[in-house]
This record gives sequence, structure tokens and C-alpha cells, in this order.
Amino acid sequence: MKSKILSLITLLMLIVPTLVLAENEIVTEIIKVSNQAEPGGTAQFQIKIQNHQNERDVYKINYDDLSVHPFSDFTRNIILTNPQLKLDSNQEGIFNIEINILETANQDKNYNTKFTISSVTTPEIKEEVLIKTYVVSPEDVIMIFPDLPETIIPGEEYEIKIRLMNRGNAYLENYEILITSDLPQLQKNFIANFAPQEEIIETLKIKTGETAKPKDYVINVKVYDTESKTRGSYSSAITLERNENTEEKINEDTGFLSKTILLTRKNNGNVKLLQKVEYKKNLFSRIFTKATPEPVMESGKYIWNIELEPGEKFTANIKSNYRPILYGLLIIILATLGMNNLLDKSVIIRKRMFKIKRTTEGLSELKILIHLRNGKATTLENVRILDVLPNSLEPTNEFGTLHPSKVQQGTRGRRLIWEIGTLAPHEERIISYKVKSKVRLIGETNLPPSMIQYMNNKGKIVSERSATMALHHSSKKII
Repeated sequence: MKSKILSLITLLMLIVPTLVLAENEIVTEIIKVSNQAEPGGTAQFQIKIQNHQNERDVYKINYDDLSVHPFSDFTRNIILTNPQLKLDSNQEGIFNIEINILETANQDKNYNTKFTISSVTTPEIKEEVLIKTYVVSPEDVIMIFPDLPETIIPGEEYEIKIRLMNRGNAYLENYEILITSDLPQLQKNFIANFAPQEEIIETLKIKTGETAKPKDYVINVKVYDTESKTRGSYSSAITLERNENTEEKINEDTGFLSKTILLTRKNNGNVKLLQKVEYKKNLFSRIFTKATPEPVMESGKYIWNIELEPGEKFTANIKSNYRPILYGLLIIILATLGMNNLLDKSVIIRKRMFKIKRTTEGLSELKILIHLRNGKATTLENVRILDVLPNSLEPTNEFGTLHPSKVQQGTRGRRLIWEIGTLAPHEERIISYKVKSKVRLIGETNLPPSMIQYMNNKGKIVSERSATMALHHSSKKII
């Protein structure tokens, strides 16, 4: 029995402090309506409490007199709009607090103010609350939060949001917001009004050109009041990345036996680029091709090593002209036709020599053939053929269809003369005869040219000669 009584007493000792502690936990939430203010401004707070007792009670809030001027260098005065709250059991209520800040308060500093909340009927039920206030600089009353990318890519579009927030509790009218930057798309100037604690979002879109210079672009945001005093500022930078982008085009223009190729390489990036432009041509095509500017030849390719600034373009002109081949063929054909035509319209005398046989003593027997043709349109008069035999040769009595009219002996040989008389247009004559050597012929035998003499239609004597003939002999004796 005694042990049960002791256990009950112990349990009551554990429960009673817990109940007392629960009753003293009055504050449930501190609401920072505006916990930041500039010197001379007002910070606002709300403290939410709850009555944990089983019966209605009255709660009050107060602060230490040493927390306000002249004992404080921060607080000018404190206004409690409802210093007491009557709450039923488990009912909640809110104390409204305004802290007016001295104009001389130090800026950019946190200040603590202690408040005590207690039960009017049961003073033992109380709780102390510490409220923290931050005094901002008047120049920073507008907080600026830009949503900036660290890097941007040339040619791509980005959306940038700039958040501007009034940190104070006063209405701010006709504030000028000035946005400046090296980037033209990030430049704007406008007027805005701010309610207490209001946030304004300004949206900008930027898209740089693909050739914009890669570097860090500074962006500045300034906020001025109606007296042109700075009330907020921000500065940062955006990095524009390198863009190595080139474009190549090949345009072909084909004409009659010609082909022109325009090879274009353009730097669409934003940095200087070293480029190697190549174009392959076979050996035959290169003979008839001219490239400008002058390239370097390497492994059958035209090579241009160039530097391109951003936006710069390089153009190579490769022109192949095969018409000289046609012109050359035409010249050859025309020359051949002209030559043949000239020959057909001229007097032609040709001389040929053939070896017939060779005796055991090394003597040779030769046959000489003289071909005569009148290619002119008129008849030739007083036509005669003259041929000379060196002393090493003598004629036989074997002549073809026409025997010589005269045979004259000279110091260097014999001269044979055929009197033809007339030779009609396009008429041909062939004179042949045989000769034999007086001595053994070794090496080369040269025969002087045959000659034709005739009278043209103007009564003038004209002479034409054949080519000189040469005949090679073997030095080996026939047995």
C-alpha cells in the first residue's frame, strides 16, 4: 500500500512541472511584418500567443523603459496598439508592435528589443520574447535581386528578371530605376512606385549577335529618389562565351568548255580564326585552271592559309578554261586543211630512192622515182625535169615510160633532162630510172634534189625543188 502511494506521488511530481511549463509557453509565432527599416523609419512585428489554461485569462505585453530613447541609441519609441488580450481557454490572439527608429541610429546593424508577455491574473505565467530589427542604409532601402545567367552564348535569347523590393514601411513614389550595361539590350530607364515591402519584377530579353566580342559585360542597376539620391544599387557581370563558327559555300558556274567555282569561307563567330581552305584538282584540270588569290599547291590540292576576323569573309575564284584545247585542235585542223589545200594548188615534185640489189663485190643497184604533179588551175608551159647523179653512180638503160631528152656530163656528175612540154591542171607524171654504183657504197649516199622548171601564166620561169635524198648502206661485205 505504501509503495502505491509513493508511486502516485512520484507521478504527480512529474506531471505538475510539465503542466506549469505548458502554461508558460504562451508565444506560438513571431510575425515579421517588416523587420527592416531605415533610420527614422518604423519596423513592424506581430506576436501570436495562445491561452493554454483551462479558463479565460488576460495577457499583457510590456517592454523595459531602458529599451527606448534616451537610454537607447536605436529606439525612439515603441507603440503597442493592443497591450492586453483577453483570451478564452486555448484561444489565440495577436499583439501588434511598432518600433520607431531614431534618425541617428547606426546603419547596417541588428538591434535587439526584449518584450515580456505575462498573465494578469497569474503573474507567474510569463514569457520573454527577443525581437531583432535591422537598420538599413537609406541608400539600400530598395533591394535589388537580378536573376542573371553567369554565361551567355552568342545568338541565343535569354530572359532576365530584375527584382526590386522596398525594404521599408513607407510608400516610395516616383523612384527612377536606371539599368545600364555594355550590352545594348540591357539598358532601360523607368519610373516606379513602391508600397511598403512591395516587390516589383522587371523583365528584359537579350540576344547578342553571333559576332559579338567575347568578354565580361557589366550590368549596373541604380535606384534614385525624387531628389536624385541613391536608394539602391547593384553591379555584376555576364560572360559572353567564345563562338568559333564558320560557314563554307561552294558555287559552281558552268559555261561552254569552262567552269568557275566560287569558294567562300565566312567567320560567323566572335573570335579571330586561323583557317585552312582546301580544294582538290587533278593534274589535267590544273593545266587549264587559274585560282585567285594565288594558292599553295600541296598533294594535288589548292591550299589557302588565312586569318578571318569576326564577320569577315574569304572568297577564292577557281576558273577552269578548256577552250584552248578546242582552239588548238581547230588550228591544227585548219592548218592541215590549209597545207593540203596549198599542196593541192601548187606544183609538187617528190623524189624517192629504193635499193634494188647489191652484188657480191659490194656494188649497189638503185631505183630513182620522181613524182610530178600540177596542183594549179592553169596549164604549165615549157615544163622540164632536171636531175643530177653524182660520179659514184651511173644510169643504166632501164628507164620507165619516159627517157631523158638530154644527158649532160659535168665535173661532179651527170645531169638528166626530161622535156615534158605542157602539164595540164591536176595532171601527174612519174619518171623512174635505175642506176648502179661504180664503187662500193659505205655509210650514207646523198642524192641532190630534183628540179622542175616551167613558165607560169605571166610568162615567168619558175623553179621548184624536191627534198635531198639520203640512203644508208651497210659496211658488211656480201659473200
